[in-house]
Amino acid sequence: MTVTQPAPVAESPLSGRLDVLLHSWLAERVATVDAATARTDEDLLRLVPCHYLSRDLDTVSASDITGILAGLSAGSASDGSLQHHRESLSAFFAWCARSGLMVATPAEPAPDAAAAPAFRPFTADELEEAWAEWSGFSPVLADVMLVLARTGLRWSEARTITVADTAADGIRVDKTASEGAELRHLPATYVRHVPVAPRIRPIVERLAAGRDAQELLLTTSLGAPLHRGAVLRRLHWSETGRGRRLHDLRHTAAYLWLEEGVDPATVRSWMGPSRVAA
Repeated sequence: MTVTQPAPVAESPLSGRLDVLLHSWLAERVATVDAATARTDEDLLRLVPCHYLSRDLDTVSASDITGILAGLSAGSASDGSLQHHRESLSAFFAWCARSGLMVATPAEPAPDAAAAPAFRPFTADELEEAWAEWSGFSPVLADVMLVLARTGLRWSEARTITVADTAADGIRVDKTASEGAELRHLPATYVRHVPVAPRIRPIVERLAAGRDAQELLLTTSLGAPLHRGAVLRRLHWSETGRGRRLHDLRHTAAYLWLEEGVDPATVRSWMGPSRVAA
């Protein structure tokens, strides 16, 4: 007697793992969006931390989305690119919900690109806690972060500060250089001096010691220029940044100055114009 084996049940082409689902979504999405958006969508496979990509969809909660967004913030070169990545993430989870893979999306709709991003400065205690944690990964880069948080320097400005720009009482800010762009001197009306707080004065003095006047002040431990992505990865910013953007270090400086009783007009002068091409 011949026994007929039951035909194997075909598995759903959609696995519950986030990485597999992302590939399926991208395959559909590419036919409905322009090339630039498709490239941004594909970045999710590179920017979302691996420990999330290997998770099953039904284990992802709203708090996990916060962690994923922190990872996206660490990997994004600007607020604009972060906005696009948030939109991609929101679209992906909306697709999962429409496809019946989950009851409701755990991701909130991406904020309006025209809306001003919320600022989340560190308090003095939070900054010290973060600095201690960063120091466990790289003492030099931890000090760089602390200098940014105590001077209000933009990232593009911090990359250009030389030993000659520093003095006992302050730092002269007169140039800027985005990554991949040439150094640009600021117009005279944009040049400013920022104070060196007692907390970071020993750090600035140590970084300047033994260097030529034209050498960069803020560098990696090997003396190389700062590159945002590499620095944030080295400091594990997606976890240690406590949900903040790198740019929030600049707002931390303003917050701490105001907390210390500095009048708002002086703080504005130390921060410089709100819009300087970087």
